[in-house]
Amino acid sequence: MSWPSRTRLVKRRDRFAAGLLALVLGVALQRIRGYADWGPSEGVYALSARLLADGGDLYGGLVGSQPPWVYLFGAAALSIHDSLDWLRLACGLLQVVTGLLAAEAVWRLTAHRAAAIAAAGLVVVTPWATHQHGLLLPEQLGSPLLLGAALLASRPATARWAGLLAGLAVFTKLPFALPAALIVAASPARSVAARWAAGALAAQALAFTAIFGTDLWSDIVVAQAQAGQGLVVRIGAFVQGAWNLMALLVFAAVALSRRGQAGEPALLRTLAAGAAGALAMIVTIVKPGTGLNVVVPSEPLLVTLAVAGAVWALRQPALRTRAALGGAALGLLLLAQSASLLVDPSYPRPFHRPASSTPGWKVGYTKAEMRALVAVAERCPPGAAYTGPPLVAFLAHRRVPADQPDAFIIVHARMHGAQLRRLLSDQPRCP
Repeated sequence: MSWPSRTRLVKRRDRFAAGLLALVLGVALQRIRGYADWGPSEGVYALSARLLADGGDLYGGLVGSQPPWVYLFGAAALSIHDSLDWLRLACGLLQVVTGLLAAEAVWRLTAHRAAAIAAAGLVVVTPWATHQHGLLLPEQLGSPLLLGAALLASRPATARWAGLLAGLAVFTKLPFALPAALIVAASPARSVAARWAAGALAAQALAFTAIFGTDLWSDIVVAQAQAGQGLVVRIGAFVQGAWNLMALLVFAAVALSRRGQAGEPALLRTLAAGAAGALAMIVTIVKPGTGLNVVVPSEPLLVTLAVAGAVWALRQPALRTRAALGGAALGLLLLAQSASLLVDPSYPRPFHRPASSTPGWKVGYTKAEMRALVAVAERCPPGAAYTGPPLVAFLAHRRVPADQPDAFIIVHARMHGAQLRRLLSDQPRCP
């Protein structure tokens, strides 16, 4: 066998191993987590996607708070099979794809096969990836788009496709414009990437306006601005985010300090730019209704940098012992944070930050609690509007008041006054 053929074989085998590792970990997470509810957003998006798949008038009769892709992705998955298992499988596969992209990035930076394979698995089990595993959220869709854009932006030959992915990311969630723009700006072919990004944005804006009408912009811009009034600075949330990302941030900093060892310096720059932009999105949690799940897209970008930084540190004899000990300690902390979400989801230490007596960001409802809630919802009178957790309504196939899953944006945005009156007057209700 010639050397080029063997190289292709090795890469193919390593990609298969990386994908298999990410898939096995993803399936294991789903089996352990079951139907536990990790926050109201999943149920809101799932119900909205079901209504859209059933012919609902998104941004018209059906209020939507995000750009279309999250609803379209969910509707497509539910059109194949209308079940939470299938929806979470589809979303979990996005994490597997993200893991494969991370493996490719680490390989191109370090040429270290084991590190590349490990990165694919690590992307699936970082703390917030574990917390949000398989949930239909804009952050799940945005993660592979931003990491893919960073990979493609690093080479002039593929910069146009980076611009395309960056443009798609923005219409997944508008704040993704920041990391997308920084990735494009860091590209060695930034003018090409920028033109394609602008073209993608313009094409989507025209297409989605033609499909959904101008109410699209009222919902995702005007209503969001109205709902964001009365900003609240939550110091504890910022500390929590820093605590969960600390292990990755330390070795990402190592990677930047040893950037001269990068196999592709341009890739290191686009990854770092994307990570910086994704981390900056944590500022948006000052807006009511925005949670710490905004850190999800930063984790895969940081994983690629952190794994590369660990490899480069271990290659230096003078740093090897300290890097090994520090890497082991931080790696164990990171995995312990993730494991605590599975072992004790109602009190996940050490996932939850130290020096706080209240375990925030714990599970909303455990598997057992969800089974009980679904049983109650299934006994509701036919036609009654279910007023409990949105995910319960999804599982029990119960309608919600006024058929509006996103009650938060309706309550907090002045422009939705008519929908709010219909929501409040919808009777009978259960429970």
